[in-house]
Amino acid sequence: MPDLPVLGIGAVVRVVPSDRGEHWADEPIGLIVAPGGAQLAGYAGAGVRVAWVVEFDEPAYTTDGRGPFERATVQSRQLVPVPMDPVSDPVDAGAS
Repeated sequence: MPDLPVLGIGAVVRVVPSDRGEHWADEPIGLIVAPGGAQLAGYAGAGVRVAWVVEFDEPAYTTDGRGPFERATVQSRQLVPVPMDPVSDPVDAGAS
């Protein structure tokens, strides 16, 4: 079973619907380019919710028509890693 990618800078992600947070149209895909900060939940034991800054492959819109957005801060619960196929998506270590 292949290892699943994790969230972090450089990860390719799809933004999916959630019961909280922004509602993005068409599940945009993008690249995590920076941490988006942490927010403490308002009750004990809830822990920390992490957000990431995602730079989209194509301009993204919210379901209520706002946009286009080139990048946005998105809650981690709305981000799903997109597995990369090493055969069709080779990484050139010498690229600058």
